Amino acid sequence: MADVLARGTRFNVVRMGAGDAVVVFVHGLPLDNHSSFFMTLAPEAAKHARVVLYDLRGHGRSEQPRSGYSGADMAADLAAIVDAIGEDRVIVVGHSFGGYVALRFAADHPDRVQGLVLLDAQSGVAEIGERIAASMTLEGEARDQKIKELFGDWLARHAARGHVDLDAIDLDDLDADGRATAKFAGRLTRRRRSPMVETATRLRDETTFVRDIAGTAPIDDATLARITCPTLALYGAISDLRPEGERLARVMPSCRLVIVPDCAHGILFHATAFVREHVVGAIREFTS
Repeated sequence: MADVLARGTRFNVVRMGAGDAVVVFVHGLPLDNHSSFFMTLAPEAAKHARVVLYDLRGHGRSEQPRSGYSGADMAADLAAIVDAIGEDRVIVVGHSFGGYVALRFAADHPDRVQGLVLLDAQSGVAEIGERIAASMTLEGEARDQKIKELFGDWLARHAARGHVDLDAIDLDDLDADGRATAKFAGRLTRRRRSPMVETATRLRDETTFVRDIAGTAPIDDATLARITCPTLALYGAISDLRPEGERLARVMPSCRLVIVPDCAHGILFHATAFVREHVVGAIREFTS
């Protein structure tokens, strides 16, 4: 791991793999950090390209400044990080709100984007800022349900009120993806000890995050239409965001939509192998 200073903020950045192409992974909000990709997509992607993972400002091990959390701010952060690591053009993979950041970055810096992969991305059909800001106020049962939705089907089977008892799970019965997800969500949902929950709570209570996200404007059709780089959009078949994926495929000139069967928003954890196959395929296609 290494720290990168960008726009006056210290970011935790991890690099892996080799090759000419560079793939930057952008995670979602707020109970998330780069480890989501580290345990799911990045190791396989690193066989085909150089991979860059980073924690968004205020998340994971990146610095948590008082302000600067709008979608435009985070897209500017991404541009500054790409500058700081000395890259000219990158492929960007964005999950959930990370997809919004990827789209905004592509719209603002079209010459710097070799391709986009959007994983159940938020682009703004619904009131994106208001929805995410509202999720930050969730407590108790509502927050537990959101965690279950995001981090895997297995969690609903092996958790009570979001607390995971790993001792009750036979990890040998799970595939590699399931074991990784189990361990990850187990750490996440130990409320009093989880650094992730503590970080998200500080983000909500001690920064302008909620206000900035609530004020983040949707990306309009005219802006999306100007994003001409090759784009793969994967959306869950039963995700609330599926209409956004259909909109992207309709409006963006080079966007291909793939529907992930039987999945809601958490496609990265519910259908890891399916998503990984398509993401790696897109990386190879964009660089061929």
